[in-house]
Amino acid sequence: MARLNILCIESSFLLREGLKTLLGQMGKPFSMEECDVVVDDLAKVLRKAKPQLVIANPDMLTAIGAFPREMPECDHRIFYTGLVNEQTADKAKARFDFLLPVHADKLSLSRRLEEILTAIFGKTADSETGTLSERELSILKHIALGLTNSDIGEQLFISPHTVMTHRKNITRKLGIKTVSGLTVYAILNKLIKVEELQVSDRHEAQL
Repeated sequence: MARLNILCIESSFLLREGLKTLLGQMGKPFSMEECDVVVDDLAKVLRKAKPQLVIANPDMLTAIGAFPREMPECDHRIFYTGLVNEQTADKAKARFDFLLPVHADKLSLSRRLEEILTAIFGKTADSETGTLSERELSILKHIALGLTNSDIGEQLFISPHTVMTHRKNITRKLGIKTVSGLTVYAILNKLIKVEELQVSDRHEAQL
């Protein structure tokens, strides 16, 4: 799977680290270059970093008169996500492709990031072939272990609806429609061990 290149323009260390943690749970390999100061030549930074996704503090872009949608493109499409709060002006918000509210809770932020990545990369080769993405492999493992859509959503910080969408894609790609069939597939492909199923069964018996 191709690695996602991200450029994060944000002065707050905590925000940058939080983003990396949440992105690490999305199931897609990524690298994130960080820019924590206002730069004079953003176009130069973009050419060097070659990001597909820029996540930026609108105030830091406004300080240098650099606005998403008006920036010169590299040799590929760049998507801009604004780190916004209640004080962010509507005019600034309108310049971004996506918005990420910094004061939202962890579950809401994870879901929003999932939506952003799906919107950008939803029609990649993985979605059109029988190859499962890392996120789908993770969900398949949880399905095989007997977790419900709600349980999977809680563990992966995504909505049950998103889990259902991934389940449909998994079934379509593998041509396997039953949980038992998916469990066998998971065992044969070493996603889970038989011992894990036995532990899960014992746990259910104790409930």
